[in-house]
Amino acid sequence: MKYQKKWRQAAAGLLAVALLVCAPGVRLEASADYQDELDDLSSKYAELEKKNQAIQAQIDKTKNEKDKKLAEKKNLDNQVNNTQQQINLLTERINLLNSTIEEKEQEIIDKQNDIDENYDLFKQRMRAMYMTDKSTTIGLLLGAESFSEFLTRSEMVSSIAEHDQELLDQLIQDKKDIEEAKKEIEASKADVEVSKASMDQKKQELSGMVKQTEAQIQDIALLEQEYLANQAQMQKEMAAVQAEIDKIYQSINSTGEYNGGVMGWPVPGYSKITSDYGWRFNNTDFHTGIDISGPNIYGKQTVAVADGTVAFVQTTYTPGRGYGKYIIVDHGGGITTLYGHNSAILVSVGQKVTRGQALTQIGSTGWSTGPHLHFEVRVNGKHVNPWTYLK
Repeated sequence: MKYQKKWRQAAAGLLAVALLVCAPGVRLEASADYQDELDDLSSKYAELEKKNQAIQAQIDKTKNEKDKKLAEKKNLDNQVNNTQQQINLLTERINLLNSTIEEKEQEIIDKQNDIDENYDLFKQRMRAMYMTDKSTTIGLLLGAESFSEFLTRSEMVSSIAEHDQELLDQLIQDKKDIEEAKKEIEASKADVEVSKASMDQKKQELSGMVKQTEAQIQDIALLEQEYLANQAQMQKEMAAVQAEIDKIYQSINSTGEYNGGVMGWPVPGYSKITSDYGWRFNNTDFHTGIDISGPNIYGKQTVAVADGTVAFVQTTYTPGRGYGKYIIVDHGGGITTLYGHNSAILVSVGQKVTRGQALTQIGSTGWSTGPHLHFEVRVNGKHVNPWTYLK
């Protein structure tokens, strides 16, 4: 009876240890995609930095101040766009790091609670062994009533020792995991500070670039200079752009009737026309719309001149070529409007818009020498004088 009591105590200890060892722990490992996401953000940021450096190198190569001024005007929108994207990437990186820091700090708390609980149970196990030390392991084995029971008890005693060691090893490993997690948190916090410093620098750069645009309006003289300097090539490129536009208009099916009446003004607060509809540059280039510009116009919103549906959106472009970022709005009855050279598009294809609703933000993308809106009215895909509808 005495040995049976001791055996029950030992078995109970084994059960407790087994439960401890098999208890689910808290993993301190970050998401498998976490580092990949950080690397991807870093790669995109570096690529944008290379683009800005390439633009600046191109500007620096200009031989005289006039050409340099033209290059700066043409590329300013690209630099602003790249820098804003870098700021967005840094913001995303900081948010990712902070989110991971919060998760890891909570995991450390949970892991510490787990360690405390297991350690208390481990101490109870040791205390139970101490209280029953009068029944030695050998005594427990020799108390077996048969050889079969002896082998069973021998195996169970061995299992108890193994599980005790496993539990102790697990506690040690958990402690190491916590220390490692704390190091990772400190590294992430340092990364956050570096990213914030970089973002502050980029915001200062962006502020300086935007200030450059404040006094700028589209410089039609520089545009004419560039055009006449390489007239044959420019005419070829412009013909290709118009061919692309014609294909786009062929794919647009205008629906309903036009009920807009006299159109509203596309750029509230700005009325300076830097290039009108019709022939220009010594009658060598036909301008298919009107260009609206003025001081501090960069980033200002354009609005729908009448109710309609966004029929086309172009967000990719080649610097120095075409309309840059632009949209086409269908107003019904075959009447459409085009908004070109934007820095940002605020609507999407298929979206219904109402008169006065914001559509884009003015920029200098495409073939441009300063921030402005190129505004067109077309009837069945053919450009017409916008003033017919504007007044």
